[in-house]
Amino acid sequence: MTIDRIILRFEKWLIITLFVAIFCLSCMQIVLRYVFNSGFAWVPEIVVFAFIILTLAAASTGVRSGVHIGVDVIVKLLPTKIQTLCFFVKDIAGAMLYFFMSYLTFAFVMTFREMGQVSTITDIPVWAMIAYLPVSFFLMGIHYLASLWETFGKYRSGESISFAPDANLLR
Repeated sequence: MTIDRIILRFEKWLIITLFVAIFCLSCMQIVLRYVFNSGFAWVPEIVVFAFIILTLAAASTGVRSGVHIGVDVIVKLLPTKIQTLCFFVKDIAGAMLYFFMSYLTFAFVMTFREMGQVSTITDIPVWAMIAYLPVSFFLMGIHYLASLWETFGKYRSGESISFAPDANLLR
C-alpha cells in the first residue's frame, strides 16, 4: 500500500467520522433546543469547525480521485504528445501551488498561535481550530505528486493518459 493510498484511506475515514459527529451533534442540539428548550452553546462552533475540516478533507480526496471540475476541452483537441505534456504541467503546478498554500497557511496558523487568541465560547485556541489548513493543503500536494508519478509511469509504459477520474480510488 502506497503512502498515497494510506492518506486517501485516512481522509475517507476522517470524512465519515466528522460527518457522523456533525450529524449527531446537530440532531442532539435540535432536540435539546426545541424539545427541552435548552442546548449547548459550544455545539454550533464545534460543528462549524468540523464542517470546515470535512470540506478540506473532501477537497483533498477530490484532488486525488480527479473529480474536481476541470476545463479540458482545449487540451483534448491537442496532439497526444502535447496532451501528455499538459498532464505533467498540471501535476507539477498543482503540487507547487498546494505546497506553497501549505506553507502560507502554516505561517497563518503560527501567527494565531503567537497572538494567543482563543474562542469565546469553547475557550479553545483559534490556532488549534485552524491547524488542519496547512495539513490539508500539504496532503493535496502529496496527491498531485502521486498523480505525477502515476502519469510518469503510464508515459514510460506507453499507456494512454486520460482526464477521466479514477473511480477505483474511492473504494
